[in-house]
Amino acid sequence: MKNLIILSFFLLFVSNRTSCQTLKEFKFEIDGTINADTGKIYLCFYDEYNFYKLPKLETTVNNNKFSFAGFITEPQGGYILFGNHYMSSDFIIDKEFQTISINIDSTKNVPIVLNNPMQNEFPLFLNFFKQYNIKKNICDQKYDSIYRLNNYQLPEEVKYSKSKELDKLYKEHDKLLLNYTEKNPSSRIAFWKLVHLMDWGYEPIFDSIYNSFSDSLKNGYAGSILKTKILEGKQLSAGKYFPLIPCTDLNNKPFVLDIFKNNKYTLVDFWHSSCGPCRAQFDKLKDLYDQFSTKGFEIVAISSDGKNSQTNWKNVILTKKLIWKQYWDINGIETKKLGINAFPSNYLIDKSGKVITKNISLEELTQLLDSNLGSPKAIEP
Repeated sequence: MKNLIILSFFLLFVSNRTSCQTLKEFKFEIDGTINADTGKIYLCFYDEYNFYKLPKLETTVNNNKFSFAGFITEPQGGYILFGNHYMSSDFIIDKEFQTISINIDSTKNVPIVLNNPMQNEFPLFLNFFKQYNIKKNICDQKYDSIYRLNNYQLPEEVKYSKSKELDKLYKEHDKLLLNYTEKNPSSRIAFWKLVHLMDWGYEPIFDSIYNSFSDSLKNGYAGSILKTKILEGKQLSAGKYFPLIPCTDLNNKPFVLDIFKNNKYTLVDFWHSSCGPCRAQFDKLKDLYDQFSTKGFEIVAISSDGKNSQTNWKNVILTKKLIWKQYWDINGIETKKLGINAFPSNYLIDKSGKVITKNISLEELTQLLDSNLGSPKAIEP
């Protein structure tokens, strides 16, 4: 038995060493300037897509300057964090030497990066999406204005119209990305854009976008990870049966698929106790549960709280008086396997256990339940 363990370890070591040798290693260097005198600055990676699983590099700003250096096996998508208020949009980190200029007053914008993909392709990419970006900015400005005029709140009917408008825009964006990729199959800008989109959940069009990339991109380390993520995400696409997730409720009873059989609609809500937007939806969910739970509607919550957050998870359930089924996926292990990285995320399931849709807004859900389960009872003010 001891010899078998030693042999297994040796084979694993050889396998890992072999995989390392098939990937060429490149050193990268970044010299940067920033409109800040001092402070900590971070170069962040999509660590799952990085061969070295490196989440970020840290350095110090001195006299408005900073520098990073490290190793990559292929160009990487990344972004910059500085202090508590600046986060850049994604850019490509290329091999060898490059420069970057950061303006901390322009958070969420793409910084000025001087390397091959950012100088030669990124302007073409921006121009391709020019009309879309104009429409998206107009939409954002419109709802920001309404938000301010309503004391930093949005009426329910405005939330509904916003979600519909944004959904339409996101679909337009994804179609444009597919069109761009078909014309530019070797685009690393488009590749890392798809990686970023996958963080918000799988969409069926992502298969076509991925398949449009060149073999060199798909066969790279990040390409193989992206393929796996897309396959994981497909498990919860519309028309698929909701999978059996190994998690347990407050009484340590396992999640079972029979939970869907007794209701026409079941909303599966993925959340965690430290997620502000997750907690913000509870009052509305309680209203819906009160109105429709006796008419064929159920809610099932699955938390991805860490092992050390069990007490906090239970306290939120107790203090918020969440009376529907509550399950705990410890450390979010199973949730992550399904490609769920953004919270809250929800899936509407039918009586047979099939996914109807994902991330339905609570306004849309209210209309659907009202239309299909009958008018709700009046809620006392």
